[in-house]
Amino acid sequence: MTISTKMLNDSIKKISETNSLLDMLCEFEKVIDDADVYAYKNWDKGELLEGPDLGRHFVTVKLLYKGKDMPDPDGAKRLLNLECQVKYNKDTLLSPRKVMTFDDVDVDIRPDGSQRYKAKTTSQPCWIVEIKMPRRYVDEFDADVVAVDEDNYVDQEKAQEQGSANNIAGGGGVPPMAPPIGGLGI
Repeated sequence: MTISTKMLNDSIKKISETNSLLDMLCEFEKVIDDADVYAYKNWDKGELLEGPDLGRHFVTVKLLYKGKDMPDPDGAKRLLNLECQVKYNKDTLLSPRKVMTFDDVDVDIRPDGSQRYKAKTTSQPCWIVEIKMPRRYVDEFDADVVAVDEDNYVDQEKAQEQGSANNIAGGGGVPPMAPPIGGLGI
């Protein structure tokens, strides 16, 4: 899979629009920091590529490291001690060139005859580090919103208030328990 800078921008935009994902990402980073992973070479140079993606038992985040900035695998051993799963993959990053001359531009001719100028891309090797962290480390934050699926969210407090209001108004719910007969529960 080749990675483009548009993927990086989309990931950052998605996280900045949702406070609960940002809070979760901050908790994720706190766990990595508390494990002293940043003391190892190049771990602080990572950029968010994907995530946080919530699974049933794990939260998954993919980090991008450009060029020869592969993070030290000894730092990953610290995460393994916390029951995290860490995978390294080598990939290619495509990024647009800075346009300085006409040689840095591709000219496309559209079907209607007009021209479209597009910056040429450069490719460079990169490392993708996928970290799957158990949810018990990240679920400690106090969020009122839980992700149902990628774009729909449920406010738990409103749902609980609405549920209790329905029970009171409709007379629903569990009736009060009658006292035991004879004091022995018979």
